[in-house]
Amino acid sequence: MGQERWARLGWQGISFDVPEDWCPGSLEGDAANGYLRVEDETHVRLELRWESGRRAVAAASGLVDGYLKQTRKKLPRGASEPSVDRGLAMKELAALDHEAYTWRGGGFNAHGLLLVAPDSRRVVHLRVFFDKGGDHKALARRIFGSVKLTPGDGGAEWAVFGLRFEVPAGWRLEESALRTGSLRFLFKAGNDELEVVRQSLAAITLQRTSLEQWLKGQFAKATRSYRCTARADEYRSHEAVRYGGELSLRARPLAVFRKRRYTTALAWHCAEADKLFALRCESPQSEDPRVEGCADSIACH
Repeated sequence: MGQERWARLGWQGISFDVPEDWCPGSLEGDAANGYLRVEDETHVRLELRWESGRRAVAAASGLVDGYLKQTRKKLPRGASEPSVDRGLAMKELAALDHEAYTWRGGGFNAHGLLLVAPDSRRVVHLRVFFDKGGDHKALARRIFGSVKLTPGDGGAEWAVFGLRFEVPAGWRLEESALRTGSLRFLFKAGNDELEVVRQSLAAITLQRTSLEQWLKGQFAKATRSYRCTARADEYRSHEAVRYGGELSLRARPLAVFRKRRYTTALAWHCAEADKLFALRCESPQSEDPRVEGCADSIACH
């Protein structure tokens, strides 16, 4: 395959392996419909599209029929007929309705995989591109065979730029910020919030500030209406800080009739990876255990 190092990529309940030097170039949409493009230093290497409908969709083979028909219609007039191999199956995906295919010609070459999610309302389509005269069949098989689709009632795997974690069922991605050296995700479930942060170059950051001050700074806006306290701790043998408290009465109109709300936060410094991690949950639970649950799913080094 020419590739020895692999990384996990997971987004909106769809996850799979990619070569470590491939990175997301574009992320669009939400859990129902969206698009993800993956690139290396010079080319687009993979495209992922997903869409959902209110009713059950056709079988994977029928969907591939439709895709190939529409793609042929877009070919330039006079273009030669592309070569298409159909009916390929992945033993690793035997439990899912799927079909793999290969398209050569008409302006691009790609190995494709089309899957119908277990609830029969979500269609997932991956294409791995290769140059004319190449093949990358083994590489595509590795990617396709590693695909995991999260059912609607299951926890979702998220993985990007080396950060990999799981969130409980029912949480939707509200915001994300993927910057050089800093990743941030904000999820919501009803009125509750779950925030996940990772920052690189931890040693440089901790020369300027303490872990406690860094944690408070990450969530300053979200916790400004809470009466919080912080305490030093240890997490996985790493230096850690826990931070949290109750929403102040001033921030709760008609406080006597409103449920109490709390914020729970955890941060730790992984010296081995030279990274800082922080998680925060806002909910009616004091010391919300979902912070620990999500943190435990992160492999920090």
